[in-house]
Amino acid sequence: MDSSALCAPVSASCQDVGDIVANMLRQEATTYKRQDYLTLLLPAKLNGETIDGSWRQRIVEWMYGVIDHCNLRRESVAVATYFLDLASCHDLVHSRKDFQLVAMTSLMLSIKLNDSTMVKLDSMVKLGRGLFNENDVINMETRMLKAFRWHVHPPTPVCFMRQLLRLLPPETTPVARYIIVEVTRFISEISACLYKFVKYQASSMAFAAIIIAMERIDEETLPLWQRHQFLYNVASVTGLESTSWEVLHAAEDLRISLDNNVNLQDLMRTIDAQCLRAHQVPSSKASKDHEMQTSGPSSPREVSAGVY
Repeated sequence: MDSSALCAPVSASCQDVGDIVANMLRQEATTYKRQDYLTLLLPAKLNGETIDGSWRQRIVEWMYGVIDHCNLRRESVAVATYFLDLASCHDLVHSRKDFQLVAMTSLMLSIKLNDSTMVKLDSMVKLGRGLFNENDVINMETRMLKAFRWHVHPPTPVCFMRQLLRLLPPETTPVARYIIVEVTRFISEISACLYKFVKYQASSMAFAAIIIAMERIDEETLPLWQRHQFLYNVASVTGLESTSWEVLHAAEDLRISLDNNVNLQDLMRTIDAQCLRAHQVPSSKASKDHEMQTSGPSSPREVSAGVY
């Protein structure tokens, strides 16, 4: 493809992407900015107790377990982890028990805000194995909302992914889009579990995850020119650069965490099987494309195995 094609204007339907992303970038750099609280803030408040990355990971995996048990949206966990981290930065955690209470309250609040299905408070308390009662959760929610000044819609990596993928060239096939979305979602869930990714902005995590997802697609399905056009579109519309220090380091940390992840391998095998079946169905290209976008079994995005 002629290199001059990279200068082609973005379609009119995507012109608002720049404004949306600019607003989310401002939010993640100010209102929803997270600190390295496990190193810099909590140790002085815990009176000999320890909260580390492994403990936080267990808490987040518990959140995913609750979400799957109740058949709720998994993206609610990403928002809940932001609440957990921000509450820890706002002097609401002084013990391991506080951390657990904030985690339960964060998940409950996220579900109320992001899911159409409601979980009863008494049911959530029971899932906490009796550590807390309903008043504990209600009181902590009030404290958190005051600390957050009612800012409760953090831009997560998946929020950024939705906008950035609108900048894919229109020629990008439904198969390629499907793979990018599923792998990026999986990577986002891995990053929510691991404390080492708190230092990265959600925009950088999303961009790095998309790049890694593209690396797992063959050139026939996603030609090089489409990859280059996408990176050009993202840079020109949003200002995000694939060669920036943060995106490069986020991608490298993600690759290290994903190298031995069995469930990512399972996910890729599932996607490959779905793509094969889609191509074998004797129907028009339009119907095949529609099926690839809207159907298929749930992805095996269990995050607890092979996470490092």
